[in-house]
Amino acid sequence: MRGRDPSASRHLSRMLSFSYMLSPRSLRLCERKVFGVWEAEVRSTERIPIQRVRSGRVESLDDTLVAEANVAIEVGGDVLIRTTCSPGQLREWAIGYLFSEGLIARPDDVEEIRETDGVLSVALTASVPSEPAPSTPIESDWRAAPDRILAVAGETVEKAELFRRTGGTHAVAIADETDVLAFVEDISRTCALEKALGIALLQRVNFISSLAFLSSRIPSRMIAKLARCGVPIVAAVSAPTIDAVRLAEALNVCLCGFVRGERVNVYAHGWRVGL
Repeated sequence: MRGRDPSASRHLSRMLSFSYMLSPRSLRLCERKVFGVWEAEVRSTERIPIQRVRSGRVESLDDTLVAEANVAIEVGGDVLIRTTCSPGQLREWAIGYLFSEGLIARPDDVEEIRETDGVLSVALTASVPSEPAPSTPIESDWRAAPDRILAVAGETVEKAELFRRTGGTHAVAIADETDVLAFVEDISRTCALEKALGIALLQRVNFISSLAFLSSRIPSRMIAKLARCGVPIVAAVSAPTIDAVRLAEALNVCLCGFVRGERVNVYAHGWRVGL
């Protein structure tokens, strides 16, 4: 993991310290009183002077860069993950991580999230099983036309304003037959996916009638995460791995890659896109 300037980390930690209960009322309060101001702060980019060599000539100019944050999730005192992601939407990241790992099934499974120095301490309800739910074949028979997948890809590109400014983020969209329901940009492709899933879960999205579009390649771990959430169609701008294709076949997931322009490569369960 890449480190941060210590003074910047201390400033970020002071700025991001929060605690809240996941009741509908407190969620609204956090959005308004904490996350609204906080995300405006931490999502800002920074311009720095650089030198560029082009056609043998050196020029001086300013470049725009994204920020990063070192974060972790712990449950019951046990650290489940440490990673680096874009600052902001950490509540959604924690919810999406736990959901996609089979540790929760709904937002109500989480009683509280408390953040201290980048560590999100999560308290789960007593009814949550001690063992994570496995990835099982998706039973939904939901389908989407290739044109819908291409439309979601196009809308994802349009929404990726931070990438256009910096070239430093991945993007993930969760969509249904008519709308993009959740969209996230993040320096981490996995955290982008988890944040998008967290947003969608908090919005009570019907995952069995949805598709996910990713601006990255597709490893098997992402298929496992999305299948646990019930997403039946996964598409990306780049290629899947062979392990991702095999897992998609086993889990009844339609897997599409190289979604660009008017092109869609279908690697598994083409019946979901009318093939």
